[in-house]
Amino acid sequence: MTSEYGDSQPVQDDRTDREKVDSLLTLLDVRHVDKMRFVGARKIGGIGRVFGGQVIAQALMAAAKTVAEDRSVHSLHAYFLRPGSEDHEIEYRVEADFDGRSFSNRRVVAIQQDRPIFNLAASFHRMERGPEHWHAIPDVKPPELGAPLDTMKIAGDPEATHMARVAARVLAAFDIRPVRLPGGNLTEQLGFWFRTRASLDCSQAMHRVIVSFVTDISLLSSASMRHRDVPMQHASIDHALWFHEDMRADEWMLYTTESPRAGGGRGLGRGMIFNREGRLIVSSAQEGMMRIVERKE
Repeated sequence: MTSEYGDSQPVQDDRTDREKVDSLLTLLDVRHVDKMRFVGARKIGGIGRVFGGQVIAQALMAAAKTVAEDRSVHSLHAYFLRPGSEDHEIEYRVEADFDGRSFSNRRVVAIQQDRPIFNLAASFHRMERGPEHWHAIPDVKPPELGAPLDTMKIAGDPEATHMARVAARVLAAFDIRPVRLPGGNLTEQLGFWFRTRASLDCSQAMHRVIVSFVTDISLLSSASMRHRDVPMQHASIDHALWFHEDMRADEWMLYTTESPRAGGGRGLGRGMIFNREGRLIVSSAQEGMMRIVERKE
């Protein structure tokens, strides 16, 4: 199976946990150029093609920098237009479409080498009181009893092992511990605990940006892994997130994903992120291309 993340060979990373997390913060904290224009840094020594979670997170940070601090992102909807290259920085152009009493809306276009590669619409909300309910957290083992993903070789499943290698390259700042979900398995219903490898002293906006970065790692995999014996090329098409309450990216969260449908050359993944107390704090969805390719003799 061909991955949208390029080469998955393991790499040597001798940085400390603190250095890995600080590098992630630097990558995601876009710099202001002028008015509503921002620039996102390159990821040095990455995977060649820009990881989708990076452009999602950088675009969201650019939008957040133009909104009042008492408003946090509650939803975003994005489309991947062209693959981005790690050889160049990415420019983010923000449009302020609306600022009301409680909500603000922003549109962002990511530009690289004078071509749009991604666009995003995000809505921000000043927290208000309201009725509450949420989906129950699955009954899984706590993260302390799990093995780190970057040390695992998932027996009998080369594609799952491939995902572990990819995660080690693009998510080096995170401690990721897979779990087996009730009624599921590692290749059809994915689940893992995650948190940054070092503590964070940052805004709630950055915590949400960091979590958005992680959400791109397994949504499409939950669809494509169900057909892992089929030679296939896959890549993300769109991405949607809903942030339900405040969160800390340096505390354990459980991310579960599943795929309700694939067909017509596309696959759909849905996900939920729970905090350690069992509250549903983020919902996600992504559709991706799943194109069958002919085997070469």
